Amino acid sequence: MRLNLIIIGFLFFTCLLRTTGNAQETNTTKEEIETVNGFLAFQVGVPSVSMQKAIKNNMGNMGFGAGVCVLSNPFTWGKNKRNGPLRIGGEAGYTYYGRFLSEVDINGYKGDYKTSYGIFQLNALLQFRPERLEAITPFFEILAGGNFYISRIKENLDFIETSLGIKTFDLNSYSSASFNKGIAVGCYIGNYQKKDKARFTLRISYNRGSNIKYVVRNSLAYNPATNWLGYEVGKAPVSYFMVQIGIGR
Repeated sequence: MRLNLIIIGFLFFTCLLRTTGNAQETNTTKEEIETVNGFLAFQVGVPSVSMQKAIKNNMGNMGFGAGVCVLSNPFTWGKNKRNGPLRIGGEAGYTYYGRFLSEVDINGYKGDYKTSYGIFQLNALLQFRPERLEAITPFFEILAGGNFYISRIKENLDFIETSLGIKTFDLNSYSSASFNKGIAVGCYIGNYQKKDKARFTLRISYNRGSNIKYVVRNSLAYNPATNWLGYEVGKAPVSYFMVQIGIGR
């Protein structure tokens, strides 16, 4: 799997270089020079089989969320501003993977607690793209950063209890961090002749990192020794695909 991804990324990068090398010289006006690029997108996380034990939801073990990317053109940092094949920047986003309920019996008092969880990604990016804009502008990226598993546990109140203003008992949150690295391919599609015109953006990334710790499903229980609620913490490797669809430039 990893070798296939490296080969695909290499071929994609080779196509970018060929496209850039074969592009005809054009008199690029100041208005056509791109200084900042990026996109805003809806995203779907698709975890690998090994990572799915940390997910186990009713959404096909997938997650849904939103992400944003901001890139700068380093060829505009000097006096001779121009478009180039490199962009430098970063991305941030959150993917919600669902929630699960746990029944807890505390000295005969039974109550439900819900645990919601998701992953926040924060990565630095190097993007390679053709110097010349086209109706379909492909790109290839190398990324590195972190994945942050974040969960929150609190009492699950029904509609009547909530409408009466009853406050939930909150166990606060649990989080875990994992180093992340990966590659991404994608393209911008649409009118490229207008500088401020938003374009349809498609991006698919593969992310792989170290183990992430998570709250084990249905492990929440009352511990008489501590007179407090506790839960089990498991470990799972971070390995997932991220599909993003949105608008950008």
